[in-house]
Amino acid sequence: MTSAKVTQTFRAAFDLALNQLVITLREAQEFLAAGEDGAAIGTMLMFDDEAEDLKAALRLFLRARQNERGRK
Repeated sequence: MTSAKVTQTFRAAFDLALNQLVITLREAQEFLAAGEDGAAIGTMLMFDDEAEDLKAALRLFLRARQNERGRK
């Protein structure tokens, strides 16, 4: 696999993780607005794991970009 394809793969993983984090935040916000405090709290418990996924995807994406630039 070429370095450009690797970068695009990790970019897609970063995008997916970021979107999931946004969805979780919106769901928690909607639950809270509806007065469903427990559901909002439960939804936010997933936030920590999703934030870790996002950080890992971001690190991999950045490293792939650095490697790709280093080869040019």
